[in-house]
Amino acid sequence: MKPRYALILLSNLLGAQTLPEIPFAEIQAELRKEAPADPKAVLQARAAQTLGTVKDKEVDLPPAAQSALAVTEPWKQDVQMPAAGEDGRVVYTFGAGLATVVCAPLRICVVELQPGEQFVGEPHIGDSVRWNVSPAAAGTGNAAMSLVIIKPKEAGLDTNLVVPTNRRSYYIRLVSRQTEYLPLVAFTYPDDDAARWRMAVRVREQQRAEEEATHVSPVESLENLNFNYSVTGGTEHLRPVRVLDDGKKTYLQMSEATAVREAPVLVVSGQDSTAEMVNYRVKGNMYIVDRLFERAALVLGTGKKQERVDIVRGRAAK
Repeated sequence: MKPRYALILLSNLLGAQTLPEIPFAEIQAELRKEAPADPKAVLQARAAQTLGTVKDKEVDLPPAAQSALAVTEPWKQDVQMPAAGEDGRVVYTFGAGLATVVCAPLRICVVELQPGEQFVGEPHIGDSVRWNVSPAAAGTGNAAMSLVIIKPKEAGLDTNLVVPTNRRSYYIRLVSRQTEYLPLVAFTYPDDDAARWRMAVRVREQQRAEEEATHVSPVESLENLNFNYSVTGGTEHLRPVRVLDDGKKTYLQMSEATAVREAPVLVVSGQDSTAEMVNYRVKGNMYIVDRLFERAALVLGTGKKQERVDIVRGRAAK
């Protein structure tokens, strides 16, 4: 309070009649001017002034940085259109744009990751004060699904979120509204779909190769077929049903019972009756020999328990 007003008040209290009357209106106005301001209001004013200063302060960008911003702008603008999924899910295509998740205070937004995908670190968010982000999980084993639970503390917020996993990193924009929100957000993965198609093609090619490998090679010419073979000895399941050649290869067709029994070994005899090495393969119930022979034998076992079937071609049997 100013000294003049204090003197006037003191004089009136002492009964001095010559001093002027107390100017209460002026004193009240002066007291209001000198009253301390509300601390909360002062802090808010200072914060607003600081934010205004930060907003007004921009750093000049070089041409390369400006070009980089122009390149990423379409992705940031989220030009992709989400699709409707099961149970009210909003489904984004991973990598096609910046997915936007809209949340509201007092509500929970859930982002579903790919089944079997796991977190490899904590998520990173631009505004960790006014947003709550926490992990959760659903299911067990290979079908277990990691979930990201998102809750804003107030409306009108806009920030971004990065979620690292063992398969990829999710870049998500978070926006809070007063009442509107997305309960469930999921993703589709075009790269994984393409990989599954490539795997299916490789599996089919492998199956085809295996089928071709097990397929009995056709004879070279029907005109050259020779069935003139004699088969002696051995039990019924060990004896071939028929033996023939096409002039280049020899074919021994075994009985169906042979497929569920131990397969005999084919031995070819040379001119001096000694065993010769011969290339042959077994496809199903067919022995395919890559050459012609005069004498051969199918042998099963050793010693006294050995079983043997002798096969002789054409004139050699006479």
